[in-house]
Amino acid sequence: MNLNSTEMLSQNIKRPVGPVFKFGGTSMGSVERIEHVAEICLRLKPSAIVVSAMAGETNRLIELANKITTKIDVPEYDMLVASGEQVAVSLLSLALRKRGIVPAPMLASKAGVLTDAQFSKASILKVNGGSIHAAITSGKMPVIAGFQGVTEDGQLTSLGRGGSDTSAVAIAAGIGAKECVIYTDVNGVYSTDPRICPEAHIIRKINYEEMLEMASQGSKVLHIRSVQLAAKWGIKLVVKNTFSQDEGTEMVLSESSLEGEIVSGVAASQNESWITAGPSRDPQFNLANVFTTLAEKKINVDIINQIVCEKGNKFHFTVAQADCSASTEVLKNEFKNLELNVNNDVAKISIVGVGMRTHAGVAARMFRCLAENNIEVLLVTTSEIKIGCLIYRGCINKAVQILHKEFVSLSL
Repeated sequence: MNLNSTEMLSQNIKRPVGPVFKFGGTSMGSVERIEHVAEICLRLKPSAIVVSAMAGETNRLIELANKITTKIDVPEYDMLVASGEQVAVSLLSLALRKRGIVPAPMLASKAGVLTDAQFSKASILKVNGGSIHAAITSGKMPVIAGFQGVTEDGQLTSLGRGGSDTSAVAIAAGIGAKECVIYTDVNGVYSTDPRICPEAHIIRKINYEEMLEMASQGSKVLHIRSVQLAAKWGIKLVVKNTFSQDEGTEMVLSESSLEGEIVSGVAASQNESWITAGPSRDPQFNLANVFTTLAEKKINVDIINQIVCEKGNKFHFTVAQADCSASTEVLKNEFKNLELNVNNDVAKISIVGVGMRTHAGVAARMFRCLAENNIEVLLVTTSEIKIGCLIYRGCINKAVQILHKEFVSLSL
């Protein structure tokens, strides 16, 4: 996403607008749930609504495409997988009209969501919010398809997984809204996955930096691109449960630990592939060329480790499992006769907290805790407020529980 673009904000902003609501696939999962969403909108009156496809619909469409081809970076693929949002927009609009609210249903082209032409993984360039503002001004409630955009020449694009969250925040920025509420099926952002660790608790307020790290390390409540956008444009981002009255979690701009804790949460991802490339003496097989090649295909690489030995350069790195095949294919094409090994039996465990900036010995404590429980650390990645370890997948639940107990539960 072009996060540095000064064009993201609409030039048509004329007056402040209220919050943008986004409802995910589970919230839109049936006609009964859509009726419930309409009741929420009737009561709280958001300025605009962004919706995902009904739960399971996008996966169904992807499966249909996969029966024909695995090629996804083409216009027709995006036209297919983004069609579920049109159904959701139409059904919610009908439910709102039944309640006396005049809807303004919009697909990406009408809403002015302009993207690049990277099909299946498009990035939003800007939002021309004129049509949305016009609908709001005329007393209508815009209902906008998430997950999709349109290129300058009018081709439909999809934003990839988590794209509806990103759509909602981008639209909020584009129309000048100061708040975006993400409605989902959980009560907020948890200190870790409550399905793995029953002691997990809701984090009522979380720093944007911490949320960025947790999203990038496996927390599935929010997509990282939506958090990046909210932080950049100063949008208050709130996560709430569609089906409860819980107050949820609020993102805040504070740069300090809110309650004095060192670690705010433990994130886990089992959707990891560990790729080993090399060794190779090819002079072109170096850090810059290898990871530029992957970046050009919009493949995000997380943990990176380089080994220089007598046989040449050797790289260990991790990618999302969904990007594994594309990663190995592009490297084989770029570097002939390259030895590649893939291990999908791995997972990533991370601890996150702005308190790490002012506390020494956190990494040693984490490594010791894992070692004492016979959990082998394969690779490590760090930032100022995060320590992440690649471990074997079979150990992930145990790792989450012991690290949450060591760093989070003891601080409560």
